[in-house]
Amino acid sequence: MPQRDPRRAQPRLQRGRTLLVVLLLSLCAVVADVAPALAQRQPNALGLGFQVGQPGGLAVKWYRPSPIVYDGIFSTDGDDFIIGHIHRLWERPVPDSPLHLFVGPGLMAGPSRLSQSPRLRFGLSGEAGLNFYAERFEVFLHVTPTLQFLPTTQVAIDANAGLRYYLRLP
Repeated sequence: MPQRDPRRAQPRLQRGRTLLVVLLLSLCAVVADVAPALAQRQPNALGLGFQVGQPGGLAVKWYRPSPIVYDGIFSTDGDDFIIGHIHRLWERPVPDSPLHLFVGPGLMAGPSRLSQSPRLRFGLSGEAGLNFYAERFEVFLHVTPTLQFLPTTQVAIDANAGLRYYLRLP
């Protein structure tokens, strides 16, 4: 039986992620052009969706009294790790634009090496990005710099794109 070269799988995975991001952004551009924007920026508005990138996974957003927003990302590969990022964001509209700018600090935590003896991953993170609304949908792009303290110290800067649907509007 021939051995699979793990280096060959990496370019396919990268191409797949790139294609998914391009398709998501194209869909969002079409929706934004067709649908009028609704203001989801009301206190207690709750959005659920997904994001692609590192980390990719479930994306939750909860609006509090203006301009405060809580944002969470929960990600797992189903086998080796579970990770969560929680951020407190400040969001402001970009003048003369349908876009909003958001930025804020946060924490990253979760176990890794689940199939062996789990190890805690913990660190500080931040988030900065842009979003816009189309009907009950929010489309967002952001970067997430992370300073991990446990189990080892390392720095990473990740980029993400995603889509959220607002379940509850006040």
